[in-house]
Amino acid sequence: MSAQKQIGVIGGGGAIGRLVVRYFGEMGYSVLVSDPSVPDSLPLEQLLDQCKRLYISVFPLELIPQILDQIAARPDADQFVILENGSIKDLLANSFEGLDTAGASLCATHPLCKADQPWKNQNVLIIPYGENGSQANELALELYNHAEMNIHMVDTLEDHDELMCLLQLVPHLILRLVANLFADLGTDLNLLSSAATANFKLFYLSLWRVLVQSPDLSAAIIGRLMDQPRGREIYHRLSASLSNVPLSDIDTLSDLFHNFYDTTSPSEPYMEKMNMQGIVTLERLANLERRSISILTEKDEVGMLREILRPFEELGINITAIDSHKIEDTLRFDLGYDSGPSPEVMAELKGQIEAMGHRFVQV
Repeated sequence: MSAQKQIGVIGGGGAIGRLVVRYFGEMGYSVLVSDPSVPDSLPLEQLLDQCKRLYISVFPLELIPQILDQIAARPDADQFVILENGSIKDLLANSFEGLDTAGASLCATHPLCKADQPWKNQNVLIIPYGENGSQANELALELYNHAEMNIHMVDTLEDHDELMCLLQLVPHLILRLVANLFADLGTDLNLLSSAATANFKLFYLSLWRVLVQSPDLSAAIIGRLMDQPRGREIYHRLSASLSNVPLSDIDTLSDLFHNFYDTTSPSEPYMEKMNMQGIVTLERLANLERRSISILTEKDEVGMLREILRPFEELGINITAIDSHKIEDTLRFDLGYDSGPSPEVMAELKGQIEAMGHRFVQV
């Protein structure tokens, strides 16, 4: 394999690192890994000696500038092409400047999703950097186009972090504080979930999307972004708004809430789209929660869904929702269905699905 088609993934044993290793492998790269959690992986210095194209995916974020500074101190620093995926960029600024001065090619990136979902059709930010960034930019585009992500270009590291104050600081801060409130109140989470209003269900999904992530990650995001001017502004505005709520009458609150529409002026098509997304999500969730089947398989072939649905049609089982999801090599279909099928019919369905070589789980 030529050196041009070789890449080193620093942090390749982590959830995102493993996904990146897989993608580069699919793209024809020979992938080297440096990660203390991976047996027999290369020490960092050995990886740097052998490989000049790098993808850095490590946590805590403070490790990234340490690695970048180590590369900048090398006599061959100008040979490196480097991508990283840290969620906050201010702590990288000095290290990026030093590496750019040394002649390295750099590109900051940020996939806006976790590794427990396919990256296909998810968003990624790409932030070109410095005078030498063309090779790194090309590598970033090659990777994220292969992953079929929606690519959004951001001009500077500062612009990225200002955007993250809205996209990450606000949800992590608010939802972590709400979770602590529920804990302080001794809330019955099962009751919250089972008796939830439609609005609360969507809110609760957002809450758990944050809570399933490490509290350390939320702390790092909040702590770092709160140090930035935009982060402090957001916090103080939120605090002032909350403090004024108990002192306001209904008319004052109504005027306050109308300010969103007056200021942002969302169009009718935009409002309709957002409302429809909520309706579709709630309907699919309701259909899957009421009664559903999960089918798991390592097969991923053209016509797979049609093959799986054929026995449903033959047995007269009406499908109300279909979701598909792939993690690593396992493809999962969640199928909601109407009431009616007898235990005997479900047993026949299970037998046919398993005869195809798939796993069948009735929820």
